Amino acid sequence: MSNKLVKKYSREEIERIISICENIEKRGLDPFSLDVKELLVKLRKMLEENPDLDYYLLDVETIYRIATIIALQHKWLTEKARSLFIDSQLISSRVTVLDKKSIVQAFLKAWRPIISIDQLTSQRLHHGYEHFLNLPPRRDERRYGWKLTEKEAELAQIYLEKEREEVEEKMKVLYDELVEKARGKNDVDYWDFVLRPSLEETYHRAYVLSFLISEGYVEVKKNPLGDELKLVPNTRKVSRKNAASLVISLMGRWR
Repeated sequence: MSNKLVKKYSREEIERIISICENIEKRGLDPFSLDVKELLVKLRKMLEENPDLDYYLLDVETIYRIATIIALQHKWLTEKARSLFIDSQLISSRVTVLDKKSIVQAFLKAWRPIISIDQLTSQRLHHGYEHFLNLPPRRDERRYGWKLTEKEAELAQIYLEKEREEVEEKMKVLYDELVEKARGKNDVDYWDFVLRPSLEETYHRAYVLSFLISEGYVEVKKNPLGDELKLVPNTRKVSRKNAASLVISLMGRWR
C-alpha cells in the first residue's frame, strides 16, 4: 500500500514539473524561476524509486521540457548581453576583486576632461581652505572633531601657495608655446597641440590647457559641422561673462 502511495506521489510530481515547464514556455515567464539542477536531482531520485516503463516515458518528456527551459535561459542571457545589460550585483562583485591599478585604468578610459568651464582650481581650493578656517567653532569640537593647529595651517597654506605657483608656471609655459605655434596663422588645431606620444603627457597638456581656457587666456572655436577644434590665444586675459562647457574624449584620438 505504501509503495503505491510513493509511486502515485512521484508520478504527480513529474506531471507537475512538466506542467510548470509548459507554462513558462507558453506564457513567456522568467525561465530562471525554475531551479533546473534541483529538478534533475529530484527526477533521478523518483526514477530510482520507480523503475517502471511508464515512468521512463514520463522521464523522457520531462527531460525534453527541462531542456526547453535551459534553451530559454540561454536565449535570455544572449538578449541581455546584446543590450549591454549589466546587473548591479555583477558590477559590485567585479569592482571588489579589482586592484587599484585596474580601477585607475578603467577611470582613465571613462574620464572625459572638460576644456572650457569654470572649474576647481588651486585658487578656489585656497579660498575654500580659508573659508573653512574662518568658520565659527562647533560645540565639543575637541571631543568629536579635529582642528588644525597654527603650525599645520601655516604649512597647508605654504603648500597651497606653492602648488598654485607651479600650476601658474605650467600655464605660462604652455601659453607661450601656443602663442608661438599660432604666430602668423591666428589659430592652432586642438589635437595637434594636445596629443603627445604618451597618454600621461596628453592628459597633462589637456588639463593645463583647461585652466588657460577657464582663466580667459585661450579661446576655443568648434566647427558645428564637424569635430574640428581650434585654439586661439588671447593677447591678454579676457573676463568671461558666460561660461560654456565642451567635453572632449581623448581616448578616441590617442592610440
